[in-house]
Amino acid sequence: MIRSTIFSACAIALVLALSACQQSPQDNAKDVNQAKQEAAQDISDAQQKANQEMTEAQRKLDAAQSEADAKMAEAHADAQSRISDAQQDMAETRQDAQEKVAGEESDTIKTQADSRYDVAMTKADAEHKIGTEKCETLPSDQQGTCKKTVDATYDEAKANAKMERDSARAASEDAKQ
Repeated sequence: MIRSTIFSACAIALVLALSACQQSPQDNAKDVNQAKQEAAQDISDAQQKANQEMTEAQRKLDAAQSEADAKMAEAHADAQSRISDAQQDMAETRQDAQEKVAGEESDTIKTQADSRYDVAMTKADAEHKIGTEKCETLPSDQQGTCKKTVDATYDEAKANAKMERDSARAASEDAKQ
């Protein structure tokens, strides 16, 4: 833009200079001064226009930069929110899994305790039955004492089995927590 204006001013000055060859020296000096003034005005106008265009370009650049910064800040905030949500989901999933494992562990402990109790009771019942049968083979005056001993052993085995089961069940409740 500036080049074309300068080129135009030079062309006018050249035309005037060539035409001055046919004019008087005073007319030529007047024409040269007028050409200089016109060229100076053209240069000033071109400079002013260039300054306005540069100012407008800088304004657009600043606006684009501000918009890009705002979009980046929004994207960053969105990403942070997603990360936070994912971390929360992960913590909730971990908590749910731990609760489920604790529940399963508790159920397993209870099942094992009940199974051991059932086995212990079956064994105690069998030993009681065998002991009672043995007592019946003894002379009648020894049978009463024998049966009391067998019954006491049976009662002790039942109490031990119940105590072990109840203790394991209490441990299973602790496993849930």
